[in-house]
Amino acid sequence: MFVLAQISGFIAWLCLLVSYYRKNTDKILVFHILSIVFYLLNYLFLGAWTGLFIVVLELARDFLYYKTDKDNLVFLVTLPFYVVLFIFAKDHFIELVPIFASILEGFTLTKKKSIVVPGAIIVYSMWVIYDISVGAYTGALTDGLIVISNIGVLVNMIKGFKRVDSFKISSR
Repeated sequence: MFVLAQISGFIAWLCLLVSYYRKNTDKILVFHILSIVFYLLNYLFLGAWTGLFIVVLELARDFLYYKTDKDNLVFLVTLPFYVVLFIFAKDHFIELVPIFASILEGFTLTKKKSIVVPGAIIVYSMWVIYDISVGAYTGALTDGLIVISNIGVLVNMIKGFKRVDSFKISSR
């Protein structure tokens, strides 16, 4: 079971890695959905129940994001499910990490790519912590690689912004 968990975690990573190189949020979501299926297997094989329940919730959420144009409503509808997970996990700090990561990811996926990518850097950093704690080592490694990859995507996005003549930085 441990080996199957690590293999499914690796396949999930491949899907996520490809996702952030897509041109728009809908295309990112297609690969997220594939990735979620493999992460579901990963946590199932490890008996990591909080991760498993979050992944099921993310599968439903991301599918609805993809199928509808009501992303903000979908995000709001998922919040009570996170509250229930929080109630069951509140006594175990490490179980709260993926809950907060998933909420942040759900929020960022309602935004444009310029928000999705930096949000993913934070989200997958949090998943690294959880994955190490539950023994999802390929998940931790691959989530760490996603963080590094998304830093590269973000750098390229910033370079692209700098090439635009009307790019301005302002402060409040």
